[in-house]
Amino acid sequence: MGRVIVIAKREVGSLFYSPIAYFVLFLFLIVTGILFGWLVFIPGKPSEVRDLIDFSRFGLFFIIPGLTMSLLADEYRSGRIEMLRTSPLTELDLVLGKYVGAMLFYLILLASTFLYVALLVAYGRPDWGATLAAYLGLLLLGMMFVSVGLFFSSCTQNQIVAYLATLLVLGFFTFCGALTSLFPASVGIVPIRQPLTYLGVSSHIADFAKGIIAISHLSYFLGFTLLFLFLTYLVLESRKWR
Repeated sequence: MGRVIVIAKREVGSLFYSPIAYFVLFLFLIVTGILFGWLVFIPGKPSEVRDLIDFSRFGLFFIIPGLTMSLLADEYRSGRIEMLRTSPLTELDLVLGKYVGAMLFYLILLASTFLYVALLVAYGRPDWGATLAAYLGLLLLGMMFVSVGLFFSSCTQNQIVAYLATLLVLGFFTFCGALTSLFPASVGIVPIRQPLTYLGVSSHIADFAKGIIAISHLSYFLGFTLLFLFLTYLVLESRKWR
């Protein structure tokens, strides 16, 4: 566990020494600030962050790939991956360390939105139960999205390819639920619309934004997070024997 923490600290430090972290933070604050002013901070409207959390997924699907694209791709490009493999680190240590480091930075992004909650407290009475549930949903969404980005970063040494591949897959998860009406309910006995609705994050994050915490939604986010972390581990293991 100590080696995972060391990698995570190194990753957070390297992010803040690069312009990518500041660009991602700036972009995130711009997107959430616009959403807050447009959807939440409106005179006469209930003091709740439901709409901000619900619509934040549209910003995260192109912000997260920028955060994760260099996690492992840069190690391949620079050749540091060979040095890491000759160290006592295991592939699991590397996967978890990189993931925890990226998630720590994501938590910093989330913490920056507490300013909006403070404004709601100053000018209204937000429902704390619904607010905490909404932030839990946003945390789980970030866990899933970061794991997807880490996987594609492990597949290539080209950061742009990693960014675009992550963007494509996160775009699918983000929008497929909203586009289910364009597809038939089923083709023969094969259901189409129902699986697409389940795969889309919209139906899962929406309940968190309403203050509803369901086991099915928790299992969705945690299941996909573990799946992509496992796939990343398999990619690193396969590259070791090339």
